[in-house]
Amino acid sequence: MPGRSSTIIITRIAPGHQQVAVEWTPVDGAVYQCVEVKLRGAGWDSARCVRCPAGLGTVTVPGLMNDADHVLRVTALDTEGKVLAVSGERLATPGWVPGTVIDYLHRDDTAFGEWGRYIGSPSVCRLPSAALVASHDLFGPGPQCLTRVFRSEDEGASWRHLTDLHPAFWGKLFVHRGALHLLATRTEYGDLLLYRAEDEGSSWAGPAVIAPGTYHKAPVPVIEHRGRLWTCAELQTGGWPEGFQSVVCSAPVEADLMRAASWTVSAPLAYDPAWLPEGWEVARKDQGFLEGNAVVAPDGRLLNLLRYNTVPYANKAIVLEIAEDGRSQRFERVIDFPGGMTKFTVQRRLETGVYWSLVNPVTILDKPNMRSVLSLASSTDLRHWTVHRDVLRDDSPWAVQYTGFQYVDWLFDGRDLLAACRLAYRGARNFHDANHLTFHRVEGFDALSGRG
Repeated sequence: MPGRSSTIIITRIAPGHQQVAVEWTPVDGAVYQCVEVKLRGAGWDSARCVRCPAGLGTVTVPGLMNDADHVLRVTALDTEGKVLAVSGERLATPGWVPGTVIDYLHRDDTAFGEWGRYIGSPSVCRLPSAALVASHDLFGPGPQCLTRVFRSEDEGASWRHLTDLHPAFWGKLFVHRGALHLLATRTEYGDLLLYRAEDEGSSWAGPAVIAPGTYHKAPVPVIEHRGRLWTCAELQTGGWPEGFQSVVCSAPVEADLMRAASWTVSAPLAYDPAWLPEGWEVARKDQGFLEGNAVVAPDGRLLNLLRYNTVPYANKAIVLEIAEDGRSQRFERVIDFPGGMTKFTVQRRLETGVYWSLVNPVTILDKPNMRSVLSLASSTDLRHWTVHRDVLRDDSPWAVQYTGFQYVDWLFDGRDLLAACRLAYRGARNFHDANHLTFHRVEGFDALSGRG
């Protein structure tokens, strides 16, 4: 956690129904903190103020107007009520959102303008202590190289800011041999980097450069298979989507992951327009793949299941086979896959052999980029997929334009799934430029496959 200083930095905002939670850094000499919230455009003399002991570090301000922009700030006071420090002003729009808000950034809030304006790349994992940790980066105007990390001690019911990592973009959290890692890029299309924390995220070593280059990635799975760790990324050689080539990264499980020599990066595989399904007419500029998932097939082969861009069509994915030595890939097939136009995570339930994913199926055929539906899907063979039910859905007239339940990263947790979502909702600039990071528990998923 951040130490005390002579200034106040608001480290986390979480709006909810008629309220907003605020978290800040401690200030030297402060005895009280006053959290003030007012309607945007009003004077501070009209602000609602919640006063609390300085050591509390977080407070929730109730009684606010939903769907109205509010300005907030935090003031540090000494024993005599003298103002020691005042934070910068932040923005929030209260209102109900699905799930638990981990972090939030108003579309007009410039507090992180140096790094980006929108919330991206959700990642979540379980720590050895059983606590949960989640992260997101910031994208939009700016260098796009900051990742924010949060921790929950109560199964995701509440969250606290843990730290910020820089440079780090498109990061995936994972635990290996008891240590927490973040695999990321230096910035948009940059070196592959790795951070490691031996104390569950309070302090970090790195970044170590795993592979120099112009890489793209997402919070896709890091899995263990045949004595190695495996994950997928893309080498960016041109514009989206035709300028992205698939690569596989792997390392021995016993190796020092912070050494570049421990890692093998496959030869890049370019997309081939010959893979387009027969009868489809898609412009070359609209064909390509991205954000591949390393997954073990029922027969033990290692595959890469990728998002497939096929505007104006949708709901397809590409399957590549990864060579045993991890140095190459080959095309295997195109499959029907609900939500194949948007990033997804596929993982295998070891106890049942069933593959699961949370996907954005395209339910309005002339809206192939829609992300306003999030559904639970499964497969027993990685080829044929069944959508079981919607987890999140917005059918409002503006949903396709302004709602995004997207880029969901998740983990198995007993008979439940735990998920982190890049959520565009209630005041987002559009469906893509998200303003929330949210946490969700999907209960009882296992029984839906018939093998639970």
